[in-house]
Amino acid sequence: MRAEQAAALTNFVLILLIVAGLIMTSSSNSVHVYANPVKAIFQAVAIGVLVAVPLGAMAAWRIWVHAHRYLTQPASRWRGVLEAGALGFALTLPFVLPGVVARQFNPGEWGQPQAFMFGLAYVGAYGLIGLGIGLVLGFLLWLSAMAAILVHRHITS
Repeated sequence: MRAEQAAALTNFVLILLIVAGLIMTSSSNSVHVYANPVKAIFQAVAIGVLVAVPLGAMAAWRIWVHAHRYLTQPASRWRGVLEAGALGFALTLPFVLPGVVARQFNPGEWGQPQAFMFGLAYVGAYGLIGLGIGLVLGFLLWLSAMAAILVHRHITS
């Protein structure tokens, strides 16, 4: 296995573990009574897989690209972290924009300009939260990729 493949696999597994941890912590903080607990567990796992596998695959692919580039020319290190921040910003948009658009066409007691400005504020605020989370996660993935590359170099040399 090459160093960039080891880094990509490491980060894919890390994404799976992060999503599994989020599912476990979100389900353990509250009490829910289910008629069929097996079905509830299956639904939680299915949602986790539907979220984790595409994000993990995208992260693994991008880590492979950046690790390959890093091994050939060690100058570009932070581009992947910035991409993760941009992805975090972009992932907030599908959740915020429908409400902003609905409010824009039905402003209620506010006028159109105020509704538009509040919409921009919501998009900006939630986008910054997503950007921050993406940057932190991108930095953690960068650290794990660098660790995997260093361990791979140590093992193969």
